[in-house]
Amino acid sequence: MQKFKIKIADYFIVGFIIMLGTLGLWFNLQEVGAAGNKYARIYVENRQVAELSLARGDSFNYMIEFGDDNQHNAVVEVKDGRIRMLPISEELCPRGICSHTGWIEDHYEKIVCLPNQIMIVFDHSGTESNDQDIDGITY
Repeated sequence: MQKFKIKIADYFIVGFIIMLGTLGLWFNLQEVGAAGNKYARIYVENRQVAELSLARGDSFNYMIEFGDDNQHNAVVEVKDGRIRMLPISEELCPRGICSHTGWIEDHYEKIVCLPNQIMIVFDHSGTESNDQDIDGITY
C-alpha cells in the first residue's frame, strides 16, 4: 500500500478554498444586512388590507378585521423588525397554527390562518406588487 504525502501546494489549495468559502459567507451576510426596509403585507380573503413597516425600533399592534361584515378581529404584533399573530379565539381558529408560528422576520417566512383566510407575507419594496412578476394563478 502506497502512502500519499501532502505537499506544500496542497496546503495552499485547501487554504484558498477555505478563504473563498469564508469570503462568500461574509458577502452573503453583508447582503442580508443591506436589504433595506422590510414591509409586511396582510391579506384577508385574497385582498390586501394593510402594509406595515417593519423598521428596527418600531413596536405596535395592528388589528385585522375579518369575517362576514368584519365582525371578528385578530391582532398582529410588530416589534424590532419582526411580526407575529396573537392567538385568536379557539372557535374561530381551532388549531391556532397562525399564532403558534411565532415571530417571523425573513422574506421566506409567512403566517397563514386558513380557517379565516388571513396571510402575512414580507415585501422589501414597500410598493404595490407588480402582476408582471406572477407566473400563473391557480384557482
